[in-house]
Amino acid sequence: MRVFISDLHSTLAAELTRYLQDDDHEVVGTVASKAQLAVAKRKLLEHPASDKPDAVSEPVALRSDRVAVARLVQRADIVITSLVADTKHAMELLKAFEKPPATDGDDDAPSDGGGSVVKRFLALSSVLTWSKNGAFAKGQNVGHSEDDFKTRKPARKYAELKTAETQILSAQRADELETCVVASGLQYGGAQSDVAWLFRQAWMYPNDDLLVPSLPGCAVPRGENLLPMISVYDLALLTFRLATAPSLAKSYVIATDRASQTTTLRDLCAGLSVLLGNGRVCDSPTDEQVDTLLVSDDDHDTSRDGAAFSVAPLQLHLCFDCPSETSVMAQLVPPEEFRHVDSGMLGHLAFFVQDFIAAMDLRPLKTVVLGPPRVGKSWLSGKLAKDYYLPQLTLASIVRDVLEHDVRDDEQQLDADANAEAKPEGSGDSDKPPTADDELRALRAALLAWRDAEAKEAMTEAALATLPEPLVVQALRWKLCSAACRNHGYVLDGLPVSVAQGAKVFELIKTETATDANAEDADADSGAKATEGGGDDAAESTEETDPRVLAKSRSKLLLDKLKPERQLQTPNRVIVLHAPRPLLEQRAQTLSEEDAIASNCTQAAFDARFSVFSAESEGLVTFFEQLPGVENRSGVEVLELHLDSDASFHDSERLLSPVQVYMEQGGKGKPNNFHPTREELKQMEREHARKRADEEAAAEQRQKEQDERDLAQQQARLAADKARLELIQREEAELLEARAKPLRTYLMDTVLPALTEGMLEVVKVQPDDPIDYLAEFLFKKGRELEMSGHSS
Repeated sequence: MRVFISDLHSTLAAELTRYLQDDDHEVVGTVASKAQLAVAKRKLLEHPASDKPDAVSEPVALRSDRVAVARLVQRADIVITSLVADTKHAMELLKAFEKPPATDGDDDAPSDGGGSVVKRFLALSSVLTWSKNGAFAKGQNVGHSEDDFKTRKPARKYAELKTAETQILSAQRADELETCVVASGLQYGGAQSDVAWLFRQAWMYPNDDLLVPSLPGCAVPRGENLLPMISVYDLALLTFRLATAPSLAKSYVIATDRASQTTTLRDLCAGLSVLLGNGRVCDSPTDEQVDTLLVSDDDHDTSRDGAAFSVAPLQLHLCFDCPSETSVMAQLVPPEEFRHVDSGMLGHLAFFVQDFIAAMDLRPLKTVVLGPPRVGKSWLSGKLAKDYYLPQLTLASIVRDVLEHDVRDDEQQLDADANAEAKPEGSGDSDKPPTADDELRALRAALLAWRDAEAKEAMTEAALATLPEPLVVQALRWKLCSAACRNHGYVLDGLPVSVAQGAKVFELIKTETATDANAEDADADSGAKATEGGGDDAAESTEETDPRVLAKSRSKLLLDKLKPERQLQTPNRVIVLHAPRPLLEQRAQTLSEEDAIASNCTQAAFDARFSVFSAESEGLVTFFEQLPGVENRSGVEVLELHLDSDASFHDSERLLSPVQVYMEQGGKGKPNNFHPTREELKQMEREHARKRADEEAAAEQRQKEQDERDLAQQQARLAADKARLELIQREEAELLEARAKPLRTYLMDTVLPALTEGMLEVVKVQPDDPIDYLAEFLFKKGRELEMSGHSS
């Protein structure tokens, strides 16, 4: 048979493909992107099931290529698709599947040669279409049955999903097309998990109490709602059996695990907090946290692997009687073939934590950066911490963390001490080894005593240079055992300084948690069955069995078996920087006296630190290359970089590029760590907006200053022009005055006396025509002056 599977890149499809190909069925399907196309095709063709004479030459198509998808669907005998992932796409597949297959070539014929085999369409839906039903079907002890599927009531946001289910069920045609809807519980396992939000929160924020995401209006508050769930691996097995069954007994199938009848949301949060966080949960979210949850759901937050980080499905409160004797699950798959049905996610939580980390490519980069003083260790460590979102660990930061550790631990210890005092003697608790909290309190007390004795206020490198070696080792080991370092990794700046110190720091802790994790899957089902047996015995002694009491006792037993991994996180990346001493001394001399003292780079300190590094560098490289317990490998491949000039510190080809390649080895690019988060993106947007505003303000200020300078220059030019004009005018006046001076003298000597005399005569005589009289007088006067001139 030829089976078409949509979204071949998903974890469910990958498991289903493996089952089908191992059973000698040809698999074709779709992927979402071109990057997934080549990978999916290569995986399909590598299996012998694809090496058949009538096999399709191009078994994989892009989901956006409707023509190619329709051709693959029409050639298939069975179509398996997800209604939840894309309802519209699933209905398009059904429409294409109902059409008769093309016959324009051998490659277009169905795998059965166009025989009378009935085609089958399997739609993977969800119990979300039951979200408005009561938790139990009849009273408080009976779960819903798949035979009652016509009574399902969806919430408004899932109404379209129910409509699609109804259309698929009604498309069935006798002897031509069989349709079946598989309503699965919330899927866990792999990358596309319905409970991915819980895993992400526990992994990202291990120091915070894990929030139980109960939204306002939830049927049961504080996370006490029962979650119907199923492992993707068990769902794949069930879907495989449905696809290959000779006939389908029912057209609507419920797929949930048995543990879902007793597992609550709070149980899952408590278990994840133990394995990934601090072991505590918060079941009373603040208004701000509720708003964040609602915004996260509205934004349809997803990962690069397709996981939907939604909390809406986690509000379900439903119980199904599946698998029961009458259910399709029990009829098609024997109980022993299921991997997780009996004890569910909670019973195999350690496995699913590792499965989530692997599926999401959450590779913790545990890095050590070493080098002589002033070689740039802290700068490189800070850059790596910023680029890969890792905590930068220095001795000063670790000591501060120890001294400022959460005070709630002290309060809890006081309560524990009070309870211990109340216990009777011989209870055996006194023989228990010291816990991590006990070691932390002893370390904090020792550091406080040292700080008070040495009168150290600021935790600078110079102040910590006198810290006793045992306290340094204890502080480093405490931090490297923390959940944050285990989940995310770290960048250890400049430590250890010697081989002896490294051997003490990275000595593995003798613990049983490693064997517990391996044995947990084997013991989970037996523990679950024992709990159920205990519940039955209790039921015999009472008139009525309360399922909530049974659920709490069963979950408590599974939670008690969980133990947090307390193992020292050895490094998987080691970078050693080298530089000649004259260059380092030159860089040290650029420090001010205060900075040199604070960074322990005075002349004497520099000489001592450089001598220690020179003597220990080769030994440290060998130590890390032979370090045991590093991700099932023998040692670490050490990256050594030689910086021989000051320009080398600014040359990305010499420094940053090799470091990036080294840090991202062993995977496809930068490891996933869910960064940047929505809050970080908003912060970056605010920073960019502030930067743009600052740049605009600076540009506006520069333009304003330029305008002021231009105006001042213009006014200066106008003032200069005005002064020059006044000078020209003054010079012209002086020139005219100088030119007019001889003429004035002439007139004063010759004309003005006669004119003055004539005007006086006019005044005396007052003639009728004074102008004519004055002219006659001047004419006579002129004759007289002329006559007197001739006579003389």
